[in-house]
Amino acid sequence: MQINVALLPKLLREPRQQCIAVVDVLRATTSLVAMFDAGLERAIIPDTLRDARALALRHLALLCGEAKALPIAGFDYGNSPAEFAQAPLQGKTAVLWTTNGTKAIAAAAPAPFVTVAAFTNRSAAASRLVQEATARELDITVLCSGLERGQIYALEDHVAAGAVVEAARAAAPEARLSDSAWAALHLWRWYRGDAACVFRHAAHGRILARMGFEADLEFAAHVDVSTTVPALRVDDGVACLHRPMPEAWKHGR
Repeated sequence: MQINVALLPKLLREPRQQCIAVVDVLRATTSLVAMFDAGLERAIIPDTLRDARALALRHLALLCGEAKALPIAGFDYGNSPAEFAQAPLQGKTAVLWTTNGTKAIAAAAPAPFVTVAAFTNRSAAASRLVQEATARELDITVLCSGLERGQIYALEDHVAAGAVVEAARAAAPEARLSDSAWAALHLWRWYRGDAACVFRHAAHGRILARMGFEADLEFAAHVDVSTTVPALRVDDGVACLHRPMPEAWKHGR
């Protein structure tokens, strides 16, 4: 098994041969983990903003998302993990469209297993990646969403990918690391686990702070506070993340 990091969606190679964790730590994947922790049943990932509106109507779902970091007029929620953590989402379905994160999830969709990772659930996501990759005899890729619709490197995603790599290597010491995975791992260790410092250095983190999203930055900086690992599947041609199945259900109890 090899562990890889793709710094942008366009650098993802052979997704059908990978188990993938998508990272958009500021803020889509952190938001998704928070939504499922708050009881969300399903998150529909649309291709376009027009699709988002149509799918929300078709599935009687909450409509969530952002454009240029700001909530979209007429949507139920924006893309704030701090807000989602307090929202009444138990048993509900939501459509989430964002500038970068949901595009990266769509790019990863052909993979046999796809989840989302953030600092908040990095160990749980890494353990599930190792489990799935081992069972399927595949490699692992941590896919960074980047900025500007996935065209520009994002420091915070690179560091978060390194945090996932560290946890995956702990779960599978025998795994090989690609050059990109080694670089991400050492970048994460250079920050000594201080995700808040990463956000202060990252251009997007500074922009969000100026826009008044300090609560989201604080929320996203917590490491290993969630064990939630949603999994992607395609339902009737639509990519959907589903809440984890309880162990008792998996074994028919």
